[in-house]
Amino acid sequence: MRTQFGRIIVRAGLEPWPRLFHNLRASRETELAQEYPVHVVTAWLGNTPKIAMKHYLMTTDSDFQKAVQNAVRNPVQLGADSGAATVGSDSQTLE
Repeated sequence: MRTQFGRIIVRAGLEPWPRLFHNLRASRETELAQEYPVHVVTAWLGNTPKIAMKHYLMTTDSDFQKAVQNAVRNPVQLGADSGAATVGSDSQTLE
């Protein structure tokens, strides 16, 4: 299958990339993980979340673009008081 797949890619005018099937699986698993919980995706594809995180899931250009867009919409003000309680604050008591 890999040989025939490589021929199809060359015939399409593209250069075959290394690890064809691994890269296809990683791309699809990453796409699915953006839509569904990772435990569901890994059950569908037959691996574990640990294996998916180590070998298949990857950061995409759209992840970076989304982060930049969020930063532009909600800029972080360095040095501004965020209103968060400090560690050891007496205002946080447990009953």
